[in-house]
Amino acid sequence: MLRFAHPEYLWLLLLIPLGVVGFIIFNRHYDRALTKFANRCVLNTLVPDHSRGKKLTKQVLILVALMFLVFTLADPLVGTRLEEVKREGIDLFVVLDVSLSMKAEDIKPNRLEKAKRDVSALLKKLSGDRVGLIVFAGDAFVQFPLTSDYAAADLFISAIDVDAVPVPGTFIGLAIERALASFIKESPAQKAIVVVSDGENTEGDIAGPVDEAKRKGVRIYTIGMGTSEGAPIPFYDKAGNRIDYKRDQRGSIVLTKLDETILRTIAEQSGGKYYRATSAGNEIEEVFNDLNTLEKIEFGTKQISGFESRYQYPLTLALFFLLLEGIISDRRSTFLKQLKKFIPGIFVFLGCIFFPTESWAQSVRSLVKEGTRAYNEKKYIDAEVAYKKALETKPESPVAKFNLGNAYYKQQRYEEALQQYAQAERALSSSDDRASAWYNIGNSLYESKKYQEAVKAYKQSLRYRPRDPEALYNLQMALEKLKQQQQQQNNQNKQQQKQEQQQKNQQQNLQQQQQPQLSQRHQMPQNEAERILEAMRNNEREIQKNVRKREAARIRVEKDW
Repeated sequence: MLRFAHPEYLWLLLLIPLGVVGFIIFNRHYDRALTKFANRCVLNTLVPDHSRGKKLTKQVLILVALMFLVFTLADPLVGTRLEEVKREGIDLFVVLDVSLSMKAEDIKPNRLEKAKRDVSALLKKLSGDRVGLIVFAGDAFVQFPLTSDYAAADLFISAIDVDAVPVPGTFIGLAIERALASFIKESPAQKAIVVVSDGENTEGDIAGPVDEAKRKGVRIYTIGMGTSEGAPIPFYDKAGNRIDYKRDQRGSIVLTKLDETILRTIAEQSGGKYYRATSAGNEIEEVFNDLNTLEKIEFGTKQISGFESRYQYPLTLALFFLLLEGIISDRRSTFLKQLKKFIPGIFVFLGCIFFPTESWAQSVRSLVKEGTRAYNEKKYIDAEVAYKKALETKPESPVAKFNLGNAYYKQQRYEEALQQYAQAERALSSSDDRASAWYNIGNSLYESKKYQEAVKAYKQSLRYRPRDPEALYNLQMALEKLKQQQQQQNNQNKQQQKQEQQQKNQQQNLQQQQQPQLSQRHQMPQNEAERILEAMRNNEREIQKNVRKREAARIRVEKDW
């Protein structure tokens, strides 16, 4: 594939037809001048070796050299946008419990946060595998399908909470069924499921989905979150203060415990293994080691591969034709003699251009490949150095800028990554390239908690690539985060207004206290006030008694945690 870095310079090719017209006018004027000086017979006698054909050849060579100089200015780029990269891996679905019981704090900070950290740690260890996520409570949903974009997957995981599934309860069997249905049937890759839960299954059948997984050769690994002693499920207000605990229908505080029996049964019947979560997180290393023992298949994926500048080729041809024009004389039968003198020099010159020394030959492409190799090995600092060297060689390289942004992103240097992505986006021309740049810009903004700008970036990416599922998922997450951010801002504003109102009321009370007190005859007698308060207490006790009677009459046995 051939394209130009500066196609605007191609307009200079209009100089070629102008040059042709100019030479025609010049030749006619020259012939008229010679005719005035002497007739044709006299001229042939005076200048017997003059060649009109060689003169025209020299002019043509000048125009051809000019054409190649224009191509040099336009900077031709040769290469392909995508290249096939072989990698080995498995297909893995993580099934994450987001029921209310996962808010219990017998594991710090709570079961759900510990589970999210473990899943994120597992993603950081994976390489070449495709991973998807399913969240479940009383129902199950695919949070994101199988993907090899671990950065995008980690964004989804960080935003998960118990409100991700609106149906209360715990339905582990349905979540396993949803995972089995979400695998790519045509893929020959080994398939596995990692269930992260406290094991408190409140509804549905588990044996059926586990048997189906066993028939399909899908191993299920389970990670138990919580302790056998159990813990209550706390409720917090918006300010982060604990206000109560989850209670059952009788008003008693619910104590949720880790059910290892169910999780161990699921793992053993499917050929997997059960792990219990620990504060140190050693179970993630064990799960990763077991996943590595599964048979991996080799399959391809597409990865960015930049265009390399090839300006030296048209420049070489331009210089060659100019040199050729210079050694051609206007006399007949001398061209070959003159050309033989310059043949060794021409070959030396072409050798210097097409076979440069090793120190000069390290092209932008080789540096980018070196950086990509380090990036794939998770040596992000080494990748950064290689990409910076590529930019020193060619500062306008969009591929080096784009990949340098990736190296910054992996080092959590989001502001620097954002700058590189923005510079690369302005230099890219194809819609797919610009969509990828805007997608990464959105990720950097998301990590910087600039959700409103991230929403705009994801929308811009979707304009260039409308059906990108990962951009659609990230846009949804950014919109949710933006909504939460706006709600927090509104709550802060309300809190500030409330504080201002309290200060105003305090000032008013202070002013009232400074006014003369009412006379004693306007105040309520103390014994009358006590009598009214006692009546109010009796009324409140009666109301509470009636409420308890009504609650006792309700018989409900289902668990919604």
